[in-house]
Amino acid sequence: MFSSVQRPRLLVASWFVLGALYFLYISLHNDFEDYIKIPYNVIFKPSSPSAKSNITAFVENAHTLPDADAYLPHFNAVILSPNVTLAEAKRGCTWEDSDGVNFMYSGDAEWVKQERNDTELAVKRSEWQTFISTKLMPYSRYSERFSGRGIVVVAGNERTMKRVKVLLRALQTVNCSLPVEIHFYGDEVPPQTQKDLIDLYPTMTVFFNDLASRSNIIKTGFNAFVANFQFKTAAVLNSRFAEVLLLDSDNIPAFDPEELFVSNIYEEYGTIFWPDIARTRPNNPIWSITNTICKMDEYEQESGQLLVDKRRFFYHLQLAAWLNGENASYYNMFLLGDKDMFRFAWHALKTRYGRPTKWLTSVGTLTEGKYCGHTFAQHHPDPGDDRIVFLHGGLLKQIPNEVVKWQKEERGGVYQAYKRSNVDEKWGEVQKCGMEWENGDYVPDERVDRELPVWSCIEMFGVEPKPVYEVLGGFEGLFEGVGGYWMLDD
Repeated sequence: MFSSVQRPRLLVASWFVLGALYFLYISLHNDFEDYIKIPYNVIFKPSSPSAKSNITAFVENAHTLPDADAYLPHFNAVILSPNVTLAEAKRGCTWEDSDGVNFMYSGDAEWVKQERNDTELAVKRSEWQTFISTKLMPYSRYSERFSGRGIVVVAGNERTMKRVKVLLRALQTVNCSLPVEIHFYGDEVPPQTQKDLIDLYPTMTVFFNDLASRSNIIKTGFNAFVANFQFKTAAVLNSRFAEVLLLDSDNIPAFDPEELFVSNIYEEYGTIFWPDIARTRPNNPIWSITNTICKMDEYEQESGQLLVDKRRFFYHLQLAAWLNGENASYYNMFLLGDKDMFRFAWHALKTRYGRPTKWLTSVGTLTEGKYCGHTFAQHHPDPGDDRIVFLHGGLLKQIPNEVVKWQKEERGGVYQAYKRSNVDEKWGEVQKCGMEWENGDYVPDERVDRELPVWSCIEMFGVEPKPVYEVLGGFEGLFEGVGGYWMLDD
């Protein structure tokens, strides 16, 4: 029998042994970070000799740093940098005709009418800085998961999977040999559907990843009531590829996008973020939260396509996922989901990103003198190369099928005209643009048997539409050939 003195000692020893075994068990699993969070100056084992986490060194041209761990001293310096108040941030953008600027979010937004106070913004700034200081997952732990280049697509429901088939055919048509990885959630894409899709495209390499799986680096949930913007940031981080081209399922390449990986802009910056049509308001809280002065020469980001080297920006992407994941309810009040979470993660960490020389071109229909832009045409990033590489039909899916069918059968298709600003290489200058409503009143009555719903069109005011063949010869044929009009068979 144990004495009353021996029993407590035995219990303590037993608990110590059990605790040690448990710690050993979870430390051998990839999801160790779900249980234990250690400051990065303890857990990180930088692969670069210059990246010592106890060193503070601000790097002006941080985008040139060679790998993820080389950023750690820079992050330390960023966190110690002086804070930027909202008043200071706003002073960076002083357009003479601000009424002509197409801002994301209207003047009726709550935070526009009543600006957020600096105390709140300081708290939010401190939160992401704490995340960077203490909760980053080390690249060394996951680096062996990533290799090569590839295309990442988030899809899952029936309509997005139909668009994926169009995208895969388009990639085949432009002779793209990049592998494709489709990210879905839960039971959206069952094994038989995966097999059927692979069998349809035997010459392509197609992978699948379930974002609900515990094997993912970044865990994410599913919301049945709102858009799951967090899927994109999670998909990029969880992808098997080291260099990722993220594409929306309704985005069609005009030529082989593999060329982009050897573009001058990508090779210098390790990223390409393409522009949206709107700008971020000067009093948007995100400028101050990320210690960034409002930029007049910058549009919001359009994440229908994105190129990033995870070997260099693994930590930047984690911040984007953090903004877009557990903190989305706050940041989505003034950022529109995933697209600008990427951009402001780079701003927060004071790292310049690559972008094309040209702003986007609008492509759409021209009917009885009425232009309706439904697609963003995005350009090759390098100066002097103004080829259109992607056509992201974000608004095409809003157009009623009766109108699409009529345009296809009677007017040669939905890609008829384009508008391009004459200041598309001067991003600081204002091109008046925005969204306008269309009702299809030009469609003959015999072609519709209901009152058509209205839809949105992109408009560039004061810009004359021109024939699309001037910049996209043969694209309408490519679009039809790869099944772009699949919606007419629904």
